[in-house]
Amino acid sequence: MSIYLDYAATTPISNNVKQCIIESLDAYGNPSSMHSLGVISEKKIKQARRLISEEINAKDSEIIFTSGGTEANNLAIFGLLANKQKGRIITSKIEHPSVLKAFEQLKKKGIDVVFVGVNLDGQVDIDELQAALNEETLLVSVMYINNEIGSIQPIEEIGNLISNYNNVHKTSIYFHVDAIQAFGKIKIDFNKIKADAMSLSAHKIYALKGVGALVCKYTSTLKPLMYGGQQEANFRPGTENLTGIIAFGEATKAFKGKFESNSNQMMCLKNKMIEKFESDEHIVINGKGESPYILNVSFIGVKGEVMLHSLEMKGVYVATGSACSSKKKNYSHVLQAMGCSEQRMESAIRISFGEGCTIEAIEEASEIMMQTAKELRQIMKKNKR
Repeated sequence: MSIYLDYAATTPISNNVKQCIIESLDAYGNPSSMHSLGVISEKKIKQARRLISEEINAKDSEIIFTSGGTEANNLAIFGLLANKQKGRIITSKIEHPSVLKAFEQLKKKGIDVVFVGVNLDGQVDIDELQAALNEETLLVSVMYINNEIGSIQPIEEIGNLISNYNNVHKTSIYFHVDAIQAFGKIKIDFNKIKADAMSLSAHKIYALKGVGALVCKYTSTLKPLMYGGQQEANFRPGTENLTGIIAFGEATKAFKGKFESNSNQMMCLKNKMIEKFESDEHIVINGKGESPYILNVSFIGVKGEVMLHSLEMKGVYVATGSACSSKKKNYSHVLQAMGCSEQRMESAIRISFGEGCTIEAIEEASEIMMQTAKELRQIMKKNKR
């Protein structure tokens, strides 16, 4: 028996994408080659680019394929600010490490960095964000859906706020959105949210690891992070991950028009688990977690890492937080920013749902989690005697 509940970290490859991958292996020509085999490969990249651009209401020319979400975030931040030696950049305290670390690097170089706080549910403080905007501001970066607690940020409101500020003050503040946990789960309109750059990742939508994309309006001012080739309009040199890009496009096509039905299905699963947990006074839900796909829970009295490995032994797979930082011993920066107690932070685990989940599996997993936590508390009580 195996119940996988770590879809926010990565998703299994779907059957249709697997078939697509097998077929793509026959397209072995280098997309940069001028002969017919190269042209065939180039056309497949263009097709994937179009599938993604149409899904988010962007232009084909605005899609830059990368090695994943982390590179896309870094390309947006460092690429748009390449020629800036001073100014202000703004982000929230609960961003993904690939954004926070990039901001910290720019802070070391003398850029004024503002980390905006969040409320108890992990919602960005809009008033604090608005107050932080000034005429020296260069960039604002806010993630669409938080990868640890599933809070959905008011991205459209933030986009309008920045756009209005630019219009009134004649500034040119860039707005970057990390949409890695949102793409494929909610309908995104790149133009409607007034973003200038947006990051995507393939392995969160049942495709391959090692491929992502940056959607960017201002390619005229964007600077590459690497040099050595003309691929991806000079923004990402090196032979393209052809199979990964083709699979990315296929996975994008698969969820087209299914947002509402998928979301309703995941919300039923999430609500069933919450309903089970509410019967146990030792279990606390962290944040509202508006996303149907993510649930953050504290099993009070049991360390998250111990809980994770105990569940693993029983065939249930969860996470203690972001997969990019969960091996560290320090507490989640997201839960810290929300003001959670130390007791809640050390006992928190992240449960995330996906297409392979069933109501029967969720009910079984819930019972296993509650029983495991109870057993671990009893063991700890005996050891204290």
